[in-house]
Amino acid sequence: MRILITSIVDLRKTAPNRLHHFIRHLSQKHEITVICINDWWKASLVDTSKYYRDFKDVLDNIEIKYITEKKISPFKQEFLSPRLMKLESSSSKDFDVILNYNTLISGYYVTKKLNLPMIYDLADDLPEMIANSSQIPILLRPLGRWIGRSMLKRNIAIAKKVTGITKTLQDNYSIPDEKFELIPNGVDTEVFKKVKGDLRERLGLEDSFVLGYVGVLREWVDLTPVYQAIKNLENVKLLIVGEEGMLKKNREMVRRYGVEDKVIFTGTISYTKVPQYISAMDVCLIPFKHNAISQNAVPLKLFEYMACERPVISTRLKGVMEVVGGMILYADTVDEYITQIRNLLENPDLADELKKNGKKFIEKKYNWKKITKKLEKVLLIT
Repeated sequence: MRILITSIVDLRKTAPNRLHHFIRHLSQKHEITVICINDWWKASLVDTSKYYRDFKDVLDNIEIKYITEKKISPFKQEFLSPRLMKLESSSSKDFDVILNYNTLISGYYVTKKLNLPMIYDLADDLPEMIANSSQIPILLRPLGRWIGRSMLKRNIAIAKKVTGITKTLQDNYSIPDEKFELIPNGVDTEVFKKVKGDLRERLGLEDSFVLGYVGVLREWVDLTPVYQAIKNLENVKLLIVGEEGMLKKNREMVRRYGVEDKVIFTGTISYTKVPQYISAMDVCLIPFKHNAISQNAVPLKLFEYMACERPVISTRLKGVMEVVGGMILYADTVDEYITQIRNLLENPDLADELKKNGKKFIEKKYNWKKITKKLEKVLLIT
């Protein structure tokens, strides 16, 4: 099968995500071509070469075409994609199906132009991401949300199937049951597993109870209540792995709350080394804000934490609660974080139970290889 993927993310400059894992497995049997934005903007802020190295063997074996080589913002690239892309209708003979990964305009244009069956993969609440993006002027964000919702409805209407990460997301955008296929997020269990090592000692954490967060520091992440909580907890430290987004702001907050001696920022870490850092944590966090973006999110870090046999404390997010329910702990306020952290500190049996149940849960059905097979069946049916 010849698959044309339209992508809202630059595969070469984005941390390994859902689409990277799909491509790793699909490319073993199928011919893959990807059209995506050129995220030079992100590359100017963080060292994205670390992202690329971990999936180099996969990305070098597929064809990746950028919407444009011009240095304009990713949102402008997507918005102007019908003008920027050079696409001939005769190209339809080169492909069997389109997998539209989270695009609103470029994937819609390509589908209409080539008149091919399209599967729409809905992995995020895109209209709300537009409405909260730092790349868009504040006054234009409500208009961006409206355009986003309009284009999402159009994509859903022309799609043969819509694959999505949660039923919550399906309900939010009124996707009919006969058109929707649940394709959850997952984890590479060959990479993410508990790792023994001396990282705690090297980071000076051997005698501490270590909280940890792995991921971007974008506008939907809120570590403020965690900073306030650890100020009131003895022998508790916080390890933050990642830098994309508001690293400077978070460093300033750490100073403001007087917890500089309790927080370690590692910066960007290679994907294959992340399990070492997760394994060095006693508890892993998903500290997201309560907004439309986060409520529909089921971040990959959730599955990666659980695969590494770590207990998890998350903000109460609809998507997360739908998927894992009571297999993790929840906290939204400073007091709740303090309570849950103390709960794990004082009840090692509870921590052990969460670790054991989490690993079993992941092994049962959240391996990327199994998930991609389900997606492959959807693509083949079209």
